Amino acid sequence: MSLDSKSSQAEKSTSESTVSETKAWKSIGLAVLFLTLAAILSPVSQYNLSPIYGSIPSAIYHQRGIRLVSLLAFMTRKPLTKVFRFEARQILPVIAFNLSPIQYFLCDFSSDLGPNWGPLATECLTYYPLLFFAYLAAGYAFDDIYLSDSGSVLAEGIPALVTYAVFTIVQKVANEVLPKLMGTTDFFTRSGLQLLVASIYAILSKSQLLLIAVPGILHTMFANPHYTSANGTKRLNNTLSAYNYTILDRRDSLTGYVSVLESSNDMFRIMRCDHSLLGGEWLMTPKRAAHGQTKRETVYSVFTMLEAVRLVEGPQQQKPDSDKNALFIGLGIGTSPTAFINHGINTTIVELDPTIYSYAMKYFDLPPPPQHHAAIMDAIPFVATTAESQPASYDFIIHDVFTGGAEPTALFTLEFLKGLHKLLKDDGVVAINYAGDITMPPSRLILNTIHTVFPSCKIYRDTRPEESTTTFLNMVVFCIKSSGPIKFRKPVAKDWLGSLSRKEFVPPPKELEMNLGDVSGGGTVKEDEVLTKGSERKVEKFHPEAAKRHWAIMRTVLPAGVWENW
Repeated sequence: MSLDSKSSQAEKSTSESTVSETKAWKSIGLAVLFLTLAAILSPVSQYNLSPIYGSIPSAIYHQRGIRLVSLLAFMTRKPLTKVFRFEARQILPVIAFNLSPIQYFLCDFSSDLGPNWGPLATECLTYYPLLFFAYLAAGYAFDDIYLSDSGSVLAEGIPALVTYAVFTIVQKVANEVLPKLMGTTDFFTRSGLQLLVASIYAILSKSQLLLIAVPGILHTMFANPHYTSANGTKRLNNTLSAYNYTILDRRDSLTGYVSVLESSNDMFRIMRCDHSLLGGEWLMTPKRAAHGQTKRETVYSVFTMLEAVRLVEGPQQQKPDSDKNALFIGLGIGTSPTAFINHGINTTIVELDPTIYSYAMKYFDLPPPPQHHAAIMDAIPFVATTAESQPASYDFIIHDVFTGGAEPTALFTLEFLKGLHKLLKDDGVVAINYAGDITMPPSRLILNTIHTVFPSCKIYRDTRPEESTTTFLNMVVFCIKSSGPIKFRKPVAKDWLGSLSRKEFVPPPKELEMNLGDVSGGGTVKEDEVLTKGSERKVEKFHPEAAKRHWAIMRTVLPAGVWENW
């Protein structure tokens, strides 16, 4: 063989090697992208379920379903090669563009399916098929790489390990990052992210089946009230008019889907976050005016009951309100903070969600700064930092953070409550709104923890026993730092701010008082057992059951169609 021939063969071999490497990297890149997009859609799928079922019920089977689908895709990839070898990637955008329409149609069955099976059934018809074909497409992309030299076990195992690792890492990042971005642009909305991911799949897949997806695309953009746009909100109000409701505003935000609704039948306005209500007000009507109502009144008495901290007897009663400081952990619609501001008390609000804060001012008359101080952040670092730098700063602390059928457990730990204790002045008063099922262990455990930090407490329920048969109660716990009894001074007219609800519940009626013995905790909580940082699982393992019970209660408060159309 001549030198020229050998050189030519070497150049050809090098060229083929370069092409092979390029093809391999392209295949790896495609595989990673297919799984990355599917991983991003994992929390997005949950976001679309949470307004219908709540975030906790939506998550019960989610991760188990993902693991099962990944295993199923790995086991069936080879047998399905002849069927889906080239079609798997082309099917992905078709499924992705139809996620929103299918979810919308399945919403109508939520009352029948319930919070246990509804999320699972929905994801079995939407997200899980997409994930299955994403794993198939990624696996077939890896098949384009020549791995036989590594042995058959490695050749089969490497794609499975790499694809699952990519999915797991991206999913974790998406779960942490997306909540902070939700609502910042039209892309970072539930429907916007679904359309964005579907469009990227379409570009990557060069699908010849996209015509099948056209009806789904058109439905999402022009007929689906869940789609975030001015026309989408108009369509939503056309739908809600059948139930005599109007949506005033809505936004995807940090803690969930937040909206403000108004009922034209019963004349009230409420703020919603996912499948939960943060508060509401009865609007003024001539009939209500005839019965003595002079301004909008809270729908939920518990929020005015919290204001009774002002009436607890002690040295702080000698000071004028203008010399007192109040700290609110959690805002809701701002019923109690607004009252404290109107009393002239220096008020600080710590609220995690900027949309809730904005809507409280826009739709529920929370006075804007500088009439109060606001910290839009997580309460845990706020309390930890402020307790060190400004101990004994507050005459009153109001802790009101419940939503969605479960308490944010970290805000009820011994360590967090000790932080509140440190922030409270020696003669100060704390009021904690706790909602839970009094027959389940978390209620007893959390009340034990509160009582461990604050030696003297009184507990009140927000409804009279004869008015409610449910064991899921809203409770207000008033506590002081000393060991003496808690007594409320006699109220005067200015304490009520012209409100009928305040006149009835400030201070709370004697018949609403409870004691720790009224909370059974299912008989599984010891008297001295408390919730500490790192032991949150003691409470969180009961969250799914509590959230499902809360879901059932919420479905009696508003028509199913209002929840489903969000």
